[in-house]
Amino acid sequence: MTGVSHSIVTFATLFVATHNVFIAGSATLGSLFPDRSEGLFWQSSHRSYSHWFVLYVAALAFFWTPDVLSVTGMQVWQAGIVQMMRLFFFWFFAGALLHILEDAICGPVPFLYPTKRTTVFPRLFKTGSVGECLFVIAYCAIMYLAAGRL
Repeated sequence: MTGVSHSIVTFATLFVATHNVFIAGSATLGSLFPDRSEGLFWQSSHRSYSHWFVLYVAALAFFWTPDVLSVTGMQVWQAGIVQMMRLFFFWFFAGALLHILEDAICGPVPFLYPTKRTTVFPRLFKTGSVGECLFVIAYCAIMYLAAGRL
């Protein structure tokens, strides 16, 4: 998926799930991290270590606190900077994990080994294609309908 598609799908998913802009925004920033962290070596290392889910699961475990799933905007501001940063990084890395899941529907990603890409799901579309655009539109429509029912 392209960066724009990652941002849209991640924001829609987390906002519908939590109704919290802080959480959805943090995850949206995180959804760009795996590709941005590759830097100048993108062509040679794309979808290797930066796309290995194990690193992000470890980060989620590190930043986990019991209240990360039930945080409200007021709680974030009252909790102080340390707790706010902890919540930000938890949802940031959750967004990075969603990035990998989103990439898995359009090509192979590392699974057991960080340097060996494996096809996890059937390929639904090619990155940057009209199919990707249609997928994002359909996904947002489904999220919109789901939000009305929650």
